Formats: sequence, C-alpha cells, structure tokens
Amino acid sequence: MKEGFVVPVKEKVAFGLGDLANNLAITAMNFYFIFFVVNVAGLTPLQAGVTYWVSRTIAACTDLLMGIVSDRTSSRFGRRRVFLLVGAVPMGLFFLFLWLIPTHNSTLLFIYFLAVMVLFNVTLSVVTIPYNSLMPELTQNYDERTSISGFRMAFSFLGNLLAAAGVAVIVDNIFPGRAEYASSYPVMGIIFGAVTALLVLVTFLGTRERIHADAEQVLSKGFGHELSTLWQVRETRMMIVLFICNQVGADIFMAMIIFFLKDVMLIPDSMTSIIMAIPLLIAVASAPLWVFLGEKMGKRQAYILGVVVYLVPVVMVLAAPVGNLTIVYLIAALIGIGSSATQVLPWSMLPDVVEFDEYQNGVRREGFFMGATQLLYKVNSAVFVFLATSALGVFGYIQNNPGGAQPAPALIAIRVILGAGTALFYLVAAFFAWKLPLTRQRFEEVKRLIGERKGQKAGESAPANAG
Repeated sequence: MKEGFVVPVKEKVAFGLGDLANNLAITAMNFYFIFFVVNVAGLTPLQAGVTYWVSRTIAACTDLLMGIVSDRTSSRFGRRRVFLLVGAVPMGLFFLFLWLIPTHNSTLLFIYFLAVMVLFNVTLSVVTIPYNSLMPELTQNYDERTSISGFRMAFSFLGNLLAAAGVAVIVDNIFPGRAEYASSYPVMGIIFGAVTALLVLVTFLGTRERIHADAEQVLSKGFGHELSTLWQVRETRMMIVLFICNQVGADIFMAMIIFFLKDVMLIPDSMTSIIMAIPLLIAVASAPLWVFLGEKMGKRQAYILGVVVYLVPVVMVLAAPVGNLTIVYLIAALIGIGSSATQVLPWSMLPDVVEFDEYQNGVRREGFFMGATQLLYKVNSAVFVFLATSALGVFGYIQNNPGGAQPAPALIAIRVILGAGTALFYLVAAFFAWKLPLTRQRFEEVKRLIGERKGQKAGESAPANAG
C-alpha cells in the first residue's frame, strides 16, 4: 500500500476539474485575446503588448501576495480551498468582460482593456495560486502526486481543447467568422465564464487538505529573507528556472499560433477549430503515456524526451509551405504529443521540491513557493510576450485589416517568433531538467529525514507538555 495518503479517484477528478476551469479561461485568453483586441477591437500591436505586459506584471505581484496570504490563512475550509469559494464567480465575470467592446474610442478602449485585464488576472491569482498550492497538501506520496498530476493535466488539456477549439467553433462555425466577431466573442465569454466559475466551485466541494503546517512561521523573518532562503535551495532554484522557461515558451507559442494559422498559412476560418483541436486531443490521449514514462524512466528524463519531440514541429513552422494543410496537420499532431509532456511533467515535478525547501529551511510554505514561482514566471512572460507582440507592429503588421493580407516582413516575424523563439526557451528548460538533482530516491530520503526530525521534536516536547 502506498504511504503518504492515497487520494480517492473521485477527489482526483474534482481536483482535475479545477485545472479544466483555470485552463478554459487562461488558454482562451492566451490564444485569442491579443488577436481579438488587435483584429476585432482595433488596438495596435503595441497597445495590445502593453496591456498584456502591465496586467501580467501586476498579476505577478498578486500571485506572490496570494501565496503568502494562503500560507497564513486558517479557516473551516482550510487554508487553500476557501479562496476557490471566494474567487470563482468574480473570475468568471471578469473573463466575460475581456470580450466586450464598450466603445470605439481608441484611447478609452485601451484603458478599458488594460483595466479589465488587470482585474481578471487579479481574480485569477485568487483562485490559481491556492489551487496550485493545494496539490502538495493532498498527499505526500511521490507516485500519488504523479497520478494526481496526470488527472490534473488530462483535465487541463481538456480545458485547453475546449478553449482553443471551442472558441473557434463558436466564433468561426456557429457564427459566420470574421464578419461577426464583435458579437460572437462576447457570447463565448458568457458561456466560458459561467462554466469556469461552476467548475472551480466543484473543486472546492470535492477536495480535502490533509497536510497541515505551521503557517505563522512563513514570512516571520521578512519577505527578502524568505525569498533568499528559497532561492538558496538548489533543487528549488533549478526547478523554478525550468518551469519559467517551459511556461514562457508555451505563452509565446499560444500568443502567436492564431496569427500563424490565419495570416501566414492562410487557413480558412471554418478550419481553425479542427486544427486547434488536433494537438489538444492528442495531448489528452498522450498524458497517460507521459505519466507512465515519468514513473518508469524518471520525470526529468521523460521531460527531456518530450522537449525533443516538441521541438520538431516548432522548427517546422519556419519553412511550412503556405496553405499546405498536410504539413499543418503534421505540425499539430506532433505539437500535441510534445506539449503533453511539457505540461504534465513540470507540474508534477514542481510540488516535489517543496520537501527539499522544508528540509533545508525548516518550514513548509507551498503558497509562498508557488506565489514566488508564479511572480518570476509572469514577470518574464509579460516581458517576452510584450516583445513578441510589439515586434509584429515593428515589422508592419496591420491591425483590424479588412483585406486580411499582411506585409511580408510581418509574416516572417511571426514564423521566427513562433519557431525560433519558442524553441530557445524549451532548450533552456531541457538543460535545467538535465542538471536538476531530483529523483524518486532523493525525494523519499528527504521525506524520511523530515519525518524523523518532526518525530524528534514531538518526543522532546512530550515531557515538557506532561510536566
């Protein structure tokens, strides 16, 4: 029998549905928001980039704040789940507001989208940081965490699928494409916002927090000290860099892929939903394979293999012939296999370094760790997606272009950013995975040492309590 708490399947499902909700909102935003505000609302690429940059930078700060707050929270619903209850409905509402065009005044529109993006990202922090901090408190079993991560990522990919393909189905198939985008995107916002809020509440109701820590110790010596001690743990430091590069690569890919399909490859609107669905269907089907490989060959080695698979189609976009659907289908299929690994494995590795931090620094602080990781990730993501989006304007991309044709320099820029830019971040992530000193044996040894230390402390305090 597994030690460290075996989590029931229904609870794993409830936990996974939370990531379906999160990814339904996040993926729709990452894939479509910049395209929407540039080609439907009429913002310039620079304005769209500034909107993303400012909102994500603020969100990075609120992520850290939420990590600290959740670490220090005590309530009848636990210190993580209570925020799912509080944040579910506001997150759904602000998601809807992302897809409204309340005015055609360019300055007011820029201010509106900037404000709504900030508010959406703040409510996203309220939900996602406690959610991400919840998994280490469901169980301490190494393989159970991999199993939970597999459930989570399967639902995550389902959320990605519903977002990536579902948005396209609504705006390009149910509605007649570009001509009705101003009406169809708000309809999508209503549907997705309501589903997101409902599923977050299901996660709140269907999970339990089993691992309890002394939250009052977190930040007892100040923020700078806590961040410094976190960074001094080699496993934690290297895992954070790996995670950041992995996620920034994914963010650049998601920001550019719609531009690549519609402007570079000239894919018809009616085909967009099919092409967007292919990699995500394959990613869902591939998730059990990567969980299996993670258990058999180790998470690090499996992740590196996944990056190799992912890089093949990413490089192919540099020279893919315009209008060649066969090549597009091949790229989509390979992206699905590779992206399954690059999402399942880092998210299952991330909670494992919490124990290394606890062993070295003597305090369990999942919330602070997740908040600090998200802060560093979102600051980097904000900068690089801003640069990628702004580059489109520099190379002559025409916003809200009725004719649809874009100048050649802009089309080349899309290929280079999507192909070479994404590949660079994944190569760096693979390097840090190769160097990361994290194995099942080391994890179990550290967990054993923590248990022994806690047992010694309990033994030392018993006589004093008896007296």
